[in-house]
Order: sequence, then C-alpha cells, then structure tokens
Amino acid sequence: MKTLLKYLGMAAIGGAILSGCGGGSSAGDAPGASLAPPGVSAAPDTRAGAIAGSGADAGSSALLAACNAVTWRAGVNYALGTVVLYTPNGLYYKVVQVAGNGSDGTTPTISTWYWAQTTCAQPGAQKIVGGYYPNWTPSPIRIRDVNARYNLIYLFHAVPVGGSPGTTGAVTFSAPGNGRGAATNLKADIQYARSTQGRKIILSVGGAGNGMSFPNRSKSQTFVNSIASIYTQLGGFDGMDWNTFEADQRPDTAEMIWISLELKKRYPGFIISAPPAPWNAVDKEFCRAMVAAGAMDYAAPQYYDGPGLNDPAYVADNVRQWVALLGANRVVVGFGIGNASNYMSREQAISAWNQVRANHPDIRGGFNWQIHTDEEQGWPFANSVAPLINP
Repeated sequence: MKTLLKYLGMAAIGGAILSGCGGGSSAGDAPGASLAPPGVSAAPDTRAGAIAGSGADAGSSALLAACNAVTWRAGVNYALGTVVLYTPNGLYYKVVQVAGNGSDGTTPTISTWYWAQTTCAQPGAQKIVGGYYPNWTPSPIRIRDVNARYNLIYLFHAVPVGGSPGTTGAVTFSAPGNGRGAATNLKADIQYARSTQGRKIILSVGGAGNGMSFPNRSKSQTFVNSIASIYTQLGGFDGMDWNTFEADQRPDTAEMIWISLELKKRYPGFIISAPPAPWNAVDKEFCRAMVAAGAMDYAAPQYYDGPGLNDPAYVADNVRQWVALLGANRVVVGFGIGNASNYMSREQAISAWNQVRANHPDIRGGFNWQIHTDEEQGWPFANSVAPLINP
C-alpha cells in the first residue's frame, strides 16, 4: 500500500494508493501500488468460524461450535440462553439472567445483568471476510470488539528497519493508538480473537511507501527472524501479507518464495497472502509464481482508490482474469467503501460481490479497506456485504 505522491502528473492528494501488493494511510487511503488506470500500463460473522489456511485443503481448520443466533429486536423478551446478533455493533450477546418477562425487553449493550457478550459461528461459513486494521489510528476500536462478521483481521503494518527498501531485512511493528485501550490490550485481544472468537490475525508487511527488497539470502533470513520475533511478542498470529513491493521496485520473487516457505515450515497452517494491483502484469506474475510454488494461499486484488476500480462491471471482468490465473479458491476480492473519490458506495460493493459470486461460487472471499472507516460509517461492509459473502 503506497503513499500517493503523484498520479499521472497530478499533485499529491494526501492518501495512499495501490501498486504492487501494498497499502494505505487513512480513511480514503488504500493498501496500494503505484496506480495506472485499467488498460494503461504502469511504470516498471464471527459467523466465519474457520478460515482456509495453507495448502489446497481450504477451510481445513475446525469451526467454532455452531449456534443458532437471532437478530435482536427492540421490545422482545428473550428466553434464557438465547443468542442474538446486535446489528448496531455487529456483536453477539447471550441472555444469562431472566426476570418474569425473560430478558425484559432490555438492550444487550446496556444491561450486563441480563446479557453477556458471546461468540457465535454459523455452520459452513468458510469464506474470508477480512479487514485491514492500520496502526496509525489514535483511538481505534479494540480488536476483540471489531464487528463479529470480520473473521480475518490484517494488522497493518510492519515496516522495514532503515526505511524502504530495508537496510538489514528486519521489520518492526508498532502498536496502534491507545485511545480506547487497543494498545494496552493488543496482545490479549489478538489471542482472544484467535482462540475464543475463531478469527484469523495476519501481519501485513510493508505498504504505504514501505517497499522491500531481498537481494540475498542473508537479508531474507534476517527478515524471517524478525517476523519470528514479532510473532513471539504478540503471542502468535496466523499468517503474513506481502505488501513489500511498490512503484518501480519489482519483487524478488525467488527469495520471497523461500521466505514464505520457511515461515510455513516454522508455523504449520501459516497463511501467506498479498493484495496486488488488479491490472498489473508484474503483480500477476508474482502471485502466479508464489501460488505455483505453494508459497501463497491467495491473492486479494484491490478494487478501490483508482479510476474505474470502483465500477462493479470492471470488478467482475477483472476478477475473471485472476480466477483464470490462480483458480477461484485462490482469489479474494478487495473492497473499499467510502465517500472518497474512486471508492465504492454500499450499493456498488453489493453489486460487485453479487456479480463475482454468481460467476465464481468458489471465490475465496472478500476484504475491506479499512476497519476503522467501516466503523465510522456504521459498518456498511460488515453489515451489508459480509452477510452476502457468508450468508
């Protein structure tokens, strides 16, 4: 995800934009690459339960115990043990105490005597519903409180020591802002999300101008060691997202394959992903080679923050190319819903997903840039698109 300094001769517009497998920097900022428009060459619910991990057996992880949740409605008196989905925040709650009228018409977020927050996995919900969680937000929602329909969260982002393209190969990760306790509780919330909520947590590396190069095995080994160090510091996570090549910096594919396979050997089930620029030939070849080597589980092209990328017809047509290249179960669709230029409306995102799903029933899922913006807008992705991804 790259910081946009210039787009086709235009002045910087204060956001980040796509190029290579990359990322962004604010509400309208995308995980991204140096952008060329389609057709123009660029310069060189926790309904989710388990999410497919590595290898061809997508969805092999165990689901959380399934439950039968109902959508909460005002004024209804629910019986003891009832689980409800409270749509204003996307979280699940269970009736743990009752009076003469059951839950007595109470609101789950107000009465902690009648209600307790819980988790709920719907049977067969295997598709990815991901979201990027940038660490530059001053007062982000805590990870454990992210809308329950997100079953995969990308921690954005680890950055190279010494700046791009990295001096030693090592990367560092900084905690997000602590306005609502996200930093203080980061490690505990990551592990709660993984073990109790059944979500996957993936560390996104690079993006927002932080490309990386791997010219030799020594630098690659240092990178692996630094990922292992962050893994230990955070108590573990479930995979890594390659956002490390941007603009004119081409990927060192052979070394990135070696790195990915080393991490997969070290951590069984470790997921490797990347969010490529949809039209970019270099990105396509990188992702094809990574998948062919067994070093990447899926690619997630980003359909936002560039001219025409928010057009549902373009999304449907371009996804066909990625499916032909990698197979439907290796493709995740990247969405960005927002008021910024070249971002989708809720209706456009719904239309795009419906077309993609109709064409490719086995598509791996979708992700949203970014979780913080989704929350600010009232969860349009989580509450409108995610239920279509995992009905």
